[in-house]
Order: sequence, then C-alpha cells, then structure tokens
Amino acid sequence: MNYNRTPIAMADAFSLVAVKDYLRVTHSFEDGVITGLARTAAAEIEGYCDLALLSQTITATTDQWPGCIIALPVGPVQDGATVSVDVIEADGTTTPVPSGWWLEAGRYPRLHFTTTPGAPLRVTYVAGYGDDHTTLPIDLLHAIAAQAVRSYSMRGDDPSPHGPGVGRGGSGITLAPQTIRICSRYRKVRV
Repeated sequence: MNYNRTPIAMADAFSLVAVKDYLRVTHSFEDGVITGLARTAAAEIEGYCDLALLSQTITATTDQWPGCIIALPVGPVQDGATVSVDVIEADGTTTPVPSGWWLEAGRYPRLHFTTTPGAPLRVTYVAGYGDDHTTLPIDLLHAIAAQAVRSYSMRGDDPSPHGPGVGRGGSGITLAPQTIRICSRYRKVRV
C-alpha cells in the first residue's frame, strides 16, 4: 500500500521550551537549530512508527483489491473520523464507495468491507492525536525531546560507516535508545 501525508495541523508536535529544558539550554540564539532538530525528531518518530502525531490527511492506495479487511497504514484514527473510499477504475478515474464498509478506529485502524468492490482502492482519512503538542501522549513528547538531544549532542560527528554517528546502513545518527523504547509501544509488529 502506498500513501501520502498532508498536514492539517500547522503547529509543532513539541514545545520548544520543553525541548530546551530537556537539553538544559537556557539561551535563545540556537532556537532555530533546536526547533529544526525537534521537527526532524518528530518526523523520524512518525516514519519509524507509521504514526501521525498531529492531524494529517492520509491518502492510501492499494495496488489490487485487498480483500475484506484493510489495515490502514497510519494511525491513530479517532472515532468518527472522516473517511472516504474510492474504487480506482482501469482508466485511472475513481468511483466513490459510500457504503459497504465500516471503520475500526484506534492506533491500528482498519476498514472492514461487507461487499467486495473487486478493484484497487483509494482511501482518504484523517489520522493524528490532535492539532497541537498538548494532545500527544507524554511519552511521545519525551521521545521527541530525547531524539532532539541525541541529534544536538552528535552535531558534527562523522556519519561514515566507521564513525561514531553510524546509523542503520551508515545513514547517520540512530534513534536514541529512550526513543526506541518509547516507539516500540506504538510501532506495528511486522510479520
């Protein structure tokens, strides 16, 4: 399943004051750098967990008819969230499917079908905890801050495969251990 994210909420998924407290930084001349590191940390957590921290529109497409239940790729989805389902026709046009399905909301949202459209689908829905950082679980706020601290502390480290900033596949700074522990509570188990 392929998907795209379109932000709805324009706020940050963290409080700059709280991240600076976590970093033990009292000056303001690095606020731009710290904000960038915290935004990157939030994006890393979202990608690692297939999670929407703040409200986003998710547009997911299937390559073929997926069956009677579709696990949606990004959560959480709140009860009563707006969802639209469209069949993708052979010529690329779409036809709405207004009924014959129901949403199972929650951290791992799923669509259940009572009828079979028999074609690839486009599912558009709203995911996320809310519109600003005050709606996030406290442990995710700590995960963002911990990751921002790691990135702040490791600025300038050599990201080469032999340097101290070795990440997965030599790609740079890894997730902080505390961030990984917290994210493991939210990440889907893959089989």
